Amino acid sequence: MHTLPNTNVRKFETFPRADDMTPRRDPRRAPKVTIDDVPEDLRSVPGVVRDRAQETFFGRHYPEPNFKIGKLNQTYHKVIEATPGKVGETYRILGDKYGDLLARVNARAFSYHELPAAETIDPSPDFTKAIREKALSSGADLIGFTRFDRKYVALEQKGDALFKHAIVLCRAFDWETTDRAPSVDWDVHSYDTSLALALAALEVADFIRSKGYRVQFIAGTGLPGEKMLAPILPYAVDAGLGQMGANGTVLTAEFGSRVRIMGLSTDAPVTHDKPVDIGVNTLCEKCQVCVQRCPGRALSKIKVNWHGVTKYKVVADRCLPVLRFAECNVCTKVCPVQHYGLKAVLDHYRKTGGEILGKGSDQLEGYDMFEKGHYGPGELPRFDAQEGGKGLKHMASLLGVGTD
Repeated sequence: MHTLPNTNVRKFETFPRADDMTPRRDPRRAPKVTIDDVPEDLRSVPGVVRDRAQETFFGRHYPEPNFKIGKLNQTYHKVIEATPGKVGETYRILGDKYGDLLARVNARAFSYHELPAAETIDPSPDFTKAIREKALSSGADLIGFTRFDRKYVALEQKGDALFKHAIVLCRAFDWETTDRAPSVDWDVHSYDTSLALALAALEVADFIRSKGYRVQFIAGTGLPGEKMLAPILPYAVDAGLGQMGANGTVLTAEFGSRVRIMGLSTDAPVTHDKPVDIGVNTLCEKCQVCVQRCPGRALSKIKVNWHGVTKYKVVADRCLPVLRFAECNVCTKVCPVQHYGLKAVLDHYRKTGGEILGKGSDQLEGYDMFEKGHYGPGELPRFDAQEGGKGLKHMASLLGVGTD
């Protein structure tokens, strides 16, 4: 167990440990990958293709708004409340299972920077190894360190960021449950995993604070009602945990995008990791399975320059209506990297002269969309206007729940 002083009521609140609350199932970790494992024609640059001058310009003059408190997110939640679908079933299960625990963990995480550090500062010059060991023993599967670059901080929180180092934590979703996405079972498991990672992060934060340093949660508990200072994905890439995939999130060598990611910042002395090239930048251009299998048609075939970064940009208006059925996650389920592991995909690519492992097979690409039925390679569900088939804004207009 770990305890945190509650500065509002001056008593200690006790939370369970991550693996006690949400025991491990089957994360199926694949081997790490180095540049030597990547075929020559898949190599590009470490991290992402970027123009740092453009990034700085847009970060300074046109910073991204905070999606978590923006109108689009408000509209999404109003649509969900009006037509809850399977999401309502997920929330009922979570309420029965955890009561108000999720809300209490969220509240503690995003007020954590208000807690004072221990009065005596540990004189150790570098806590990187100790923090890494603590994170992995507390329930995280991956951890990386980088600079807390302020250019990614959301518009509304520009003055709230406190510390200079970012710590990025990941915990893998269960492989077999992910393979059953989309489903209520997957939804509940995704929140179980988010809770476990948040609890692990609180243990890491307690550890750092006990050494005389402070911590701020910057992104992504993944729990209902979460807050954020900045999107976590740029820091995950800079911390060397993976590269951005065509599905709009980070692909790790060990788990693909089958991970929950969250971040802390701290003033504790740490050594930064570096971005890596594990072949994903080019592999996704050649694969495109997630793009072809997205039930909402929300993924793009092409990369665009977005605020100085060359990336695939998710069309959120097409993606969010599908989430009325459940937390979709088809793009993770059908990704060869999460299904087989990156090294196996790269080895197959090299041996076959460019084939993508599993592409075109129902084993990889098939999925069930609740009462709509099964969809194999080349088949996609259709959604009428009442199901969100014309986009989130159109559906909000039909329901009369727009925020404009």
